[in-house]
Amino acid sequence: MFDMLNFGDLMFPVVAAHELGQRGYRVQALSPTGATVALKQAMPTRPIWSALDPDRQFAGMLIGGGYLVHTHRMDSLREYRGQGIGAAVAPAVWLGSTLAAALCDLPLAWNAPGVPHPLRPGVDALAAAAFGSADYLSLRDAGSARMAKAPMAKIVPDPILGLARVWPREGLADDFLRLCAQMGLERQDRILAVHVRQRSLGGEPIPAFADGLAAACVSLDLTPVLIGLGTAHSDDRIAREITAALRDRGIAAAALDRPEGLRDVAALLAHARAYAGSSLHGYIAAAAYGVPGILVARPAYRKFDGLVAHLERPGDLVNSWDAALAALPGTCAALQTRLPDAVPEQLCQHWDNIAAAFGAGPAPKRQARLRFAALAMRAGLEQAGPDWAMTPFTTAKDRAAALDGTDLLEMEPF
Repeated sequence: MFDMLNFGDLMFPVVAAHELGQRGYRVQALSPTGATVALKQAMPTRPIWSALDPDRQFAGMLIGGGYLVHTHRMDSLREYRGQGIGAAVAPAVWLGSTLAAALCDLPLAWNAPGVPHPLRPGVDALAAAAFGSADYLSLRDAGSARMAKAPMAKIVPDPILGLARVWPREGLADDFLRLCAQMGLERQDRILAVHVRQRSLGGEPIPAFADGLAAACVSLDLTPVLIGLGTAHSDDRIAREITAALRDRGIAAAALDRPEGLRDVAALLAHARAYAGSSLHGYIAAAAYGVPGILVARPAYRKFDGLVAHLERPGDLVNSWDAALAALPGTCAALQTRLPDAVPEQLCQHWDNIAAAFGAGPAPKRQARLRFAALAMRAGLEQAGPDWAMTPFTTAKDRAAALDGTDLLEMEPF
């Protein structure tokens, strides 16, 4: 969903472009709407179905990542409201992309996305066919493989853990200094990067939360910077409200609620003393740069458990902000962390596998993708009747009139 203003989602094509660029490929980001987010470094997108343009040539289709393997309605997010596409957005990014790959005869690879819940029974057969038609199928944790009933999927750490390969920490120093100047931060060595999503508060009022955070920052001599990592989730509004509440309590807090670009967020996380937050990709970005962090798993999504298992840091995972603030002294006292050796090795192999799938061409999984396309066509015909499939060959006027057919009663067909 690279048309959604959310740091983690927007970083996936950036990392893919870097890694696949080193392996000889250019990347075009596709999204449900084809919109481009107004953030520097965010890749322009085209609609997913633009892949069906017969005049455009592609080496392959790459799906993911993020928490995207589901069929829930998505018009709860502002990017997809009022367009009549809320029910189509979620299946479009994985089932629709698989269909596009089948129709265009393209090899298909998965960029280790996640599966939040068991798939609904009505889509089981299509999902199994989609998984079976991938030249390279990867998911980001074992829980996702169980939810998808895809034991054949390769389990790979979230690809954003390779962020420091795209933007090395030292290359972000000037961005960090510029941000500090813009936010009026006099001290730059004791920044606590904080991300709060409304649901992580569990109903606790912002003033009460601000009391606890302010006390922790005073005790540990920290300057909190609230980051709006997902405007799609109103993170920017929460960041401003908490920052104002902290300032009312005498804390020199700041909000990075409207970053100019993705590098701004990366720069702050790379140079913070510590991270505490409810954003998976905020924690991932901090970990990629060796910054110690606390991940507030409320609600307790499986993606959190899967990530800390990859990083061998179960102690970083807490289930409430009270627990996070209690753990903060130990986190801030920790030295810079490093990723387990297995993580960069797995990610390097992951990108090699994707490139190899594209390099092998469409033949290995062609029949499986054609089978998926046939199943998808049959399911559409069963649910919506022949008009669904014949729309390109008919007119809206004729389809409307044929609903009752009274205009043709007792007439010969020709």
